[in-house]
Amino acid sequence: MSVRDNLAPHFEQSLRQRRVRSRAGIVRRVAMFQLKLFADGLRDVVMSPLSILAAIAGAFSKRDPELYFDRLMHFGRDTDRWINLFELSDPALRDTTTLDTIADDLEQAVRGDYASGGLSAQGAERLRRLAAQLRRRGDAGSDG
Repeated sequence: MSVRDNLAPHFEQSLRQRRVRSRAGIVRRVAMFQLKLFADGLRDVVMSPLSILAAIAGAFSKRDPELYFDRLMHFGRDTDRWINLFELSDPALRDTTTLDTIADDLEQAVRGDYASGGLSAQGAERLRRLAAQLRRRGDAGSDG
């Protein structure tokens, strides 16, 4: 174990240990990261005008002037955990729905459907036949 490994936070060590390194794995992780970046950006675009509205509502409120802004901050923290942009292995997230758990559940459902010959397997077979047909057409067109 290197010096860096000893200094790495616990969540980085657990992330390194649980990942099986593969080409498909990096493609999946990058795709998930892009999806999470999109979700994070969308959340930021929505929260910007909401923060101004919360401040205005608080300024005219007879109650706590920061009540609405505090609620918005709580919403922001909740969505941070849900998006889990940087793959933190937080024990508090273990029983929580995140984008990662949704993607894992969706992937398992598609893999299960494929293994049982369901719609995903039928779709994959149709794509293989279509690709073969297109290759034959391309080969026939280049011969003439």
